[in-house]
Amino acid sequence: MRRLAIIAILIMASLPVLGQVLTSIPPYPTQNDSIVIIYDATLGDGALAGYTGDVYAHTGVTINGNRWQHVIESWGNDNTQPKLTRIGTDLYKLVIGYPHEFYSVAQSDKITELCFVFRSAGSDGPTGRDVGDADLFYELFEPGLTALFEQPIIDNSYGDPRRTPLFLSPDDSLTIVGKAAALGTLVDSIRFRYEGNDIAVAADSVLTYLLMGNALHAGINEFSLIASDTAGVRDTSYLTIVQNPPIQDIPLPPGIEPGINITGDNSVILALFAPYKDFVYVIGDFNNWRVNVDYFMNRDYVTDDSVVYWLEINNLSPVSEYAFQYLVDGNLRIADPYTEKILDPWNDKYISASTYPNLKPYPNGKTDQAVSIFQIMTDEFVWTDSEYTKPDKKELVVYELLLRDFLAAHDFKTLLDTLEYLENLGINAIELMPVNEFEGNESWGYNPSFYFAVDKYYGPADDFKHFINECHTLGIAVIMDMVLNHSYGQSPLVRLYWNDQMSRPAANNPWYNEVSPNASYSWGYDFNHENLNTQAFVDR
Repeated sequence: MRRLAIIAILIMASLPVLGQVLTSIPPYPTQNDSIVIIYDATLGDGALAGYTGDVYAHTGVTINGNRWQHVIESWGNDNTQPKLTRIGTDLYKLVIGYPHEFYSVAQSDKITELCFVFRSAGSDGPTGRDVGDADLFYELFEPGLTALFEQPIIDNSYGDPRRTPLFLSPDDSLTIVGKAAALGTLVDSIRFRYEGNDIAVAADSVLTYLLMGNALHAGINEFSLIASDTAGVRDTSYLTIVQNPPIQDIPLPPGIEPGINITGDNSVILALFAPYKDFVYVIGDFNNWRVNVDYFMNRDYVTDDSVVYWLEINNLSPVSEYAFQYLVDGNLRIADPYTEKILDPWNDKYISASTYPNLKPYPNGKTDQAVSIFQIMTDEFVWTDSEYTKPDKKELVVYELLLRDFLAAHDFKTLLDTLEYLENLGINAIELMPVNEFEGNESWGYNPSFYFAVDKYYGPADDFKHFINECHTLGIAVIMDMVLNHSYGQSPLVRLYWNDQMSRPAANNPWYNEVSPNASYSWGYDFNHENLNTQAFVDR
């Protein structure tokens, strides 16, 4: 009977499963299998739903917890990146074959995930540019017996279930469907366990259980799914469910603003303006990027439109750099909009040690997206430009400079060497094209994401200060080009209120228009400067 049940499950699972962005043939692929990926464009962010042009894969693999390794060619190259085959309306397949061969990975390296961004051809996308479902990760399984949660779908991206928990209130329930995928063996049983005790057992390869929220305790609840085969082999999958403690409505302490507030030699207060959000946790180096009720944020509620979540964190090292994010409503990870330094998983690896010495590594395998950085005590930069007087605006002779193109080294410290040359040209002002964090490394800077952080591709912030100081010593003004018209998709202000279905800012975004009022000349996502929140952000 078990053998027939297993065969039926495997036959059914070899077909695409409705409701999943990615499925595969075989249904539980290992790194040793020949794999076909099925992509449903109506799911995910839906950016390619209804698109009838060619679809391509920007794809790589996860090795040793590091994602996006062995990426095939460069973004946007239709001649070299894999093209998908259309097999139905909004349905595509990509024949991977054997992953080690397809991605040119050494046999000694273990592949645990396939990484994808699906995009339209060139600039032929639905919004006039190459877009699609971003950062999709497809797990590969171990050969033999595998215990897995079919429902709910568990995100194993970060290796620790406390980094990707589910959230369940006492008034809600959750249907659990566990499966034992047996490849070359027979399933004996499957058990669903709550904090070490069996609460459901099935003498087959499928287990279903209705979990009631009122059966859990406030805080962290640990579950496991344990499959056993007839030879005594076991495999386990883990699930963490969090029941939030009551939100504490406490006014912000005096003098605290949204952003990172240093409050002592060992403490900070983090504050996030986030109306219409239900709850926020802080995750970061100080809690190993795990959800922890000690980092559940207080709420300063004034009106529905004016809500700030805040938390004081103590017992920190004053000289250590800490990386952190806000986990909003249990599923959105954003950096602090006011951070003065970020780490990002896409571009930091291309910044050399000569440009930015001792750059803190990105916490790969623990989170994704940009992360914020703070350090309580830093060496104070010593300014020596107190005698500087800026030129009258009518007398300005301006040299506009894109640091990326002006110098092969593209950094502030090398730019110091050319100040005498610029002074000899007769200029008295240098206008720098945007140097705050923008998307990518090589850019004009007109695609901003973080307004208070210096882009690391140009060097550390202190090198920027040194450059300004030396310019002033020579009587040269420094003018910063700044883009306050729009932001791009990595901005936390954009991501915090986003309409997945329409691929644009949500109607309740406190800072942006849903659609730019300028239909002819519009880039990125358009700030609404009539909104008081936008005005306050610009003033900051």
